[in-house]
Amino acid sequence: MLSPTLFLPYLLIALVVTAVAARRARTPSRKRWITIGLLAFFFAFAYIDDILGGIEHRWLCHKEAGFWVYKQAKLPPELYDANGKPRFMTNLEPNKKMLEPFMGFQKRDLAQFSKLPLIIDKYHVRVIDAKTGELLGENVDFARWPSTFLPTISHESATGCFAGQDELKMWHDWYKELLNLT
Repeated sequence: MLSPTLFLPYLLIALVVTAVAARRARTPSRKRWITIGLLAFFFAFAYIDDILGGIEHRWLCHKEAGFWVYKQAKLPPELYDANGKPRFMTNLEPNKKMLEPFMGFQKRDLAQFSKLPLIIDKYHVRVIDAKTGELLGENVDFARWPSTFLPTISHESATGCFAGQDELKMWHDWYKELLNLT
């Protein structure tokens, strides 16, 4: 991938090559087709990293991403109020400090898990039983960052595997199953 500082020279070379090729064509229709073809080629070349990276990202999401619960956590009664409602749950996620004596939350971010043709980061959350060391559940996600070739046209934030879905609900459902909440 070219750096953003090479974009203007790349654009200038693309336009010059297209103009020279169109001038050398002998007929007007050939000039038109050469111009259209070369501009399409240079445009596609500029986005090839987004296209190939998008394919790689979708493949990784399909093969490796998801939420899994291997075993439900067994939590002591003191973590629940008199009505049986868990005291450790907040609106978004469980209070990890309160659950620390019983389970560990390990988050591992692998920045630039894949660099070619697009930067893809891997996020891995594991929940471990503190007493036995047994893996209770895990979540794997991949974030695809925009092309560095055309930074002014590309979007600015990462796209995860669960974009467009209700990711917050997916996390809630995972925690509900993992922590045996009803």
